[in-house]
Amino acid sequence: MAHSRAICSKTEREPNAGHVFVPFNNQLQRVANATLFAFFGLLASASPIQALADTMRRETLTITSAAGKTAFSTEIAESLPDQEQGLMFRTKMGETDGMLFIYPKPLVITMWMRNTYIPLDMVFIAGDGTVRRIAAGEPLSDAIISSGEKVSAVLELKSGTASRLGLKPGDKVEAPSLHPAP
Repeated sequence: MAHSRAICSKTEREPNAGHVFVPFNNQLQRVANATLFAFFGLLASASPIQALADTMRRETLTITSAAGKTAFSTEIAESLPDQEQGLMFRTKMGETDGMLFIYPKPLVITMWMRNTYIPLDMVFIAGDGTVRRIAAGEPLSDAIISSGEKVSAVLELKSGTASRLGLKPGDKVEAPSLHPAP
């Protein structure tokens, strides 16, 4: 049973249990170990943002506009931590990628672009999937962007996407998250 409990100090540790010891016998081993430590250090420091993105549920969403139907691969920001993080600190976004923020009940939504490096189009959506408002988000801005009325979701797309699609209020967004099964 000693192996199943957390080890808190050296005195509780069994000799070499769960540890790999590589002696520093020569210069090559030192260089190899230093390289591995540096690699894993970089991996650990660079991964929190990607790790959060990797944990978000994804779904395909369809926008019907003047350009016809266009499909987008969206990350679904449902939880408060996901919504607080949003697209902050990301440096790129695909032409058909997006993030859909889902709210449990309709409300006036306010957003900002603090720590967001990608210019965005923000599409405010009613519970029935109707586009209510479209606003541009400028990178790194603290300016408040409001839905102006109660909505159930916000879709963030790469800047220029709404214009390219001819998207306007009254157009439709279809996504499983906008119409959850009872």
